[in-house]
Amino acid sequence: MELSIVPRAHWLSRLRSCLRLLILVLSGAVVCMLMHTLEIYRGNRYLDLRRGELPMTWPAHTNLAPTIILFVIAAANFLASIAILSLSFKRSFRRPFRSRDVYRIVAGSFGVIMWITALVVFNLLDKASKASLGRYSCTNANVLSNGRYQYRAVCEEQGVAFYTAIGAALAETLTLITLAISAILSVKHQEPPPTIRIREKNNSISSGSQFQRPLKR
Repeated sequence: MELSIVPRAHWLSRLRSCLRLLILVLSGAVVCMLMHTLEIYRGNRYLDLRRGELPMTWPAHTNLAPTIILFVIAAANFLASIAILSLSFKRSFRRPFRSRDVYRIVAGSFGVIMWITALVVFNLLDKASKASLGRYSCTNANVLSNGRYQYRAVCEEQGVAFYTAIGAALAETLTLITLAISAILSVKHQEPPPTIRIREKNNSISSGSQFQRPLKR
């Protein structure tokens, strides 16, 4: 049932919209940067080298797992942000429902957990494997390869994508906090159910009638 409550604070709603837009931008930036690094990894095989350039080679078994995991999580958050922003324009989606508040908090918690998991896995796997895309490119950052693709570009983009993902995770955490505050305010300003209000009204009428004196004929 829809709760009859005092309207929620507008600043919370506006702050949540700004945070969701920020998550959309940051997660999209992570997706674009990691796509470019994968393009560099795949697109250097059939390029003709210029004079003085060295071929850009990768290990036989390059570990792409850290990059792919972070890419998948960022892409999922990017699509989820687009869906949430699209639904937020509908008035029915903005109406306070207790079950919907719980669902939003659970979904937000899941998003935060996924971001944290992706960041931890990316960092651990990148440090543990010498053949990971990020670590290998940073180790060979000073090697001059062909002019279009450089190890240094891959190294920088992997690092920027990681810190950008941290920013997106923090924004997701702040969004979850605003959802929790909105849910608490909804419960505090919730009116009692209609049945309770009717009972209270009947009790007040019956108690008032006890003090009335009978009319003399």
